[in-house]
Amino acid sequence: MKSTFARPAIAGGILTCIALVGGANAPLAQAAVGPHQYVVTATLDGRLVRDLNDHSYPNRYASGSTVTIVCQDSGPAAYGSSIWDLTSNTDWIPDHYVQTGHSGFVDELPRCVDGHAPTGSSGHGFLATATLDGRSVKDLANHAYPNRYAAGTVVNLLCQDSGPSAYGSTIWDWTTESYWVPDYYIKTGATGFSPAVPRCSGSETSAPVAANSFKVTATLDGRTAKDLSNHAYPNRYPAGSWVEVQCQDTGASAYGSTIWDLTTQNIWIPDYYVKTGYGGFDPNLPRCSGTTSSPGRTFVVSTTLDGRTVKDTSNHAAPDRYPAGSSVTVVCQDYGGYTYGGYAIWDKLDDGYWVVDYYVRTGVDGFVSGVPRCSPATQPPAGTDPVNSSPGTPTASGSAAAALAVQTARNAIAAHSDYVWGGGHGTTPGATKGYCDGVNGYLNGSCYASNHSGFDCSGLMRYVYWTTTGVDIGSGSTGMWWAKGSGNGRTAPSSSFQANWIDSPQNLAAGDLVLARPDRSGAPGHTFLIVSNDPAHNQATIAEAARTSIGSRVTTMSYSSMEFMRGWRLK
Repeated sequence: MKSTFARPAIAGGILTCIALVGGANAPLAQAAVGPHQYVVTATLDGRLVRDLNDHSYPNRYASGSTVTIVCQDSGPAAYGSSIWDLTSNTDWIPDHYVQTGHSGFVDELPRCVDGHAPTGSSGHGFLATATLDGRSVKDLANHAYPNRYAAGTVVNLLCQDSGPSAYGSTIWDWTTESYWVPDYYIKTGATGFSPAVPRCSGSETSAPVAANSFKVTATLDGRTAKDLSNHAYPNRYPAGSWVEVQCQDTGASAYGSTIWDLTTQNIWIPDYYVKTGYGGFDPNLPRCSGTTSSPGRTFVVSTTLDGRTVKDTSNHAAPDRYPAGSSVTVVCQDYGGYTYGGYAIWDKLDDGYWVVDYYVRTGVDGFVSGVPRCSPATQPPAGTDPVNSSPGTPTASGSAAAALAVQTARNAIAAHSDYVWGGGHGTTPGATKGYCDGVNGYLNGSCYASNHSGFDCSGLMRYVYWTTTGVDIGSGSTGMWWAKGSGNGRTAPSSSFQANWIDSPQNLAAGDLVLARPDRSGAPGHTFLIVSNDPAHNQATIAEAARTSIGSRVTTMSYSSMEFMRGWRLK
């Protein structure tokens, strides 16, 4: 998401990183989707949030009057319905008293995006030719929302992407309700990608990149134990946000289920409110506990890994033995040769091979509690332990600076996992509270940014490089960095970076700053740090402040999702 240090002037509409494309090629069904007028059956207050206790505009809509609804969203139950309607006056009213002709969501009205009417009236409406499940991932085995879209109804698409073959097509469609559906049964009028629908590209309207990301259906506390009485992190995951789950386990009964999910922040949440698409254990997620036949703990690998007979990245005894997304069982951990991002921890698997811990989703940056050390006496390589070191005195050159930048980013994300619009743009670099500008910074209808401390994307990068080099690269937006000097990212924001820029994602390395996701003007809308690069598989691991609904994270991203524009390298 583009970050900024000053409130932009908003001419109208919603800012996104995807330009929704209209045109004459869209089917007639599209015209039916958008704002519509309805009669209210009771005198209603206008509310700034979806809460019956809010009375910002008392008696704003008289019984029997006509009101224009621009989009609908779910919220707290109000008079027996959890549907709320956003009016053209940008206030909320309970749907129960709006005469839409439906007891549920209305097909002709778009779903609100982050509490606002989506750009382009809802994306693009097309007819479903069969009853379709809503899926949280592009996988026919996923049934997160069974029978979500009835045959013959309008499905509103925000973007399209490629994925696993489904009924003879590899195209998948991303809906305004944040679900995937197979394009084969959506009547777009095209046999391939529709010219009227943009491609998904990792912006606010697309799904998280990680395959183990799921949406939560209620605001959840983060718990250090599988126990509902534990409230270590109150309201850690807001309703509608995405969480990355590393493994599942059994625990105390919670809301009718004994399944608990361990997030990549090493926090427990009850599976009942996590949309994995399964009523029981998700077969694509590992169990947190090892078994008697296979001692150790099971984790998911984030990229395809070689099996190595020694703790050395030059060893390729079993090339590509562990595909990205597969599960591995770690029996012990140890120090070894430096790997990626300045790390030196290695994992011994139950099949006898070593893998670099850096790409194993253990949920922690250091040794995992409960997993034994293979050789307790083994010491880290010469120098400071790269995992547990603090930033200390800024380092000014080469690979040491890159390793320090990576570690600084990890530390900052661990300390401030919230994404905060405008965060990090204070007088000096560091986490700050943000603000909402009428479009950005909101979550579930409320201003999230003004109540939380953290970073937006450029604020995080500013802090990382200030800690690494001692130089403040500026509190401006990514677009301002792009326009600096000779323009188009050819000049870095400070002399701490090499004069020569990186012009291809294949050439990126740990510690590089990346500008990405061009907006309508051609300027970058996002920035992040390269943690490691894997050109053999066309992907990189990045550290980023992603967006309000996801937070700050370290994740693996394909080059196609990255939308790379320019890279800068530390000297």
